[in-house]
Amino acid sequence: MASDRERQLDLLQIACCVAWVDESENGADASEEAARLLAAWAVDGALLNEFMARLTVAEDRLLALKLAYMMARVSQRPEDSAAINPQEKALYRQLVEGLRLTETKVQEAEWAAEQDLSSSKGIWALLGAAFSGLGAWPSQEMLETPGMQWL
Repeated sequence: MASDRERQLDLLQIACCVAWVDESENGADASEEAARLLAAWAVDGALLNEFMARLTVAEDRLLALKLAYMMARVSQRPEDSAAINPQEKALYRQLVEGLRLTETKVQEAEWAAEQDLSSSKGIWALLGAAFSGLGAWPSQEMLETPGMQWL
């Protein structure tokens, strides 16, 4: 059984895959190694499959799907005509299939994600709570600092 830290890292990596899938074609604005790594996760299906395979607990698989859905919903770019663009949709479908969730469970996860997104907490608070075991999470002030928006 994976440690809490390993479990959270797998969940974070899955969320990052979804968040960066549409950036992999354009390249990241930030040229740092972290941005390249995140973009690589988004295009490497084998890595995504590895992350998913390590999620053996049903609640973790549901949480992975919920976080992925939330990331896809909030990352709409100005040129996107839909809330979830085709690249994100394809990766999300891969995730649904790889996590082996029933359509009912998928609908439940998406409903829960929509409820959280419409709450007053905001996406950063929700992600901070999900990944609190990984160390200090940036404050809202830090996230709004010019040059930090790519995080």
